[in-house]
Amino acid sequence: MTVLQPGRYVHLERSAPARCPRRPSSAPVPVVGHLVVDASHSSLAPYLAQSTVQVLVDDLPLSLPWGRTDIALPPGRHRLEIAVDRGDGWGRVVEAVPVAAGHTVDVYYRAPVLPGPGTLGPVPQATRGVVALLAGLVLLLALLGVGVVALLALLG
Repeated sequence: MTVLQPGRYVHLERSAPARCPRRPSSAPVPVVGHLVVDASHSSLAPYLAQSTVQVLVDDLPLSLPWGRTDIALPPGRHRLEIAVDRGDGWGRVVEAVPVAAGHTVDVYYRAPVLPGPGTLGPVPQATRGVVALLAGLVLLLALLGVGVVALLALLG
């Protein structure tokens, strides 16, 4: 398997095509499409930066860095599964993505800040779990404030 690096193309194939010695060198090159995966996470979840993004394209595994990665694919509908590589399926999302020959399809993946599914779509995505995280922090601060007031009342 080829290791992906940003800005490089990777052709996904189940097996290498057999070379025919009689085939002329001017044979047409198969036309491919491109799937560009733009993977990001919120600054509220800095712990995700150490993880990579696990991508399955038609059940072929790839490990991608955060950011944009271009993957060359044959034309057709491809099953795309993305999750943060933490061992627990963090942010897992599955979609079917059509890729046309000679065209580029951009998909935007956004990891959640709390356990649950991520978001994937044709435009930059919102982060799931932000409202719940902020509500939890406000509740924690409120409880801490009540505790400090109660402690001051006991001492004073």
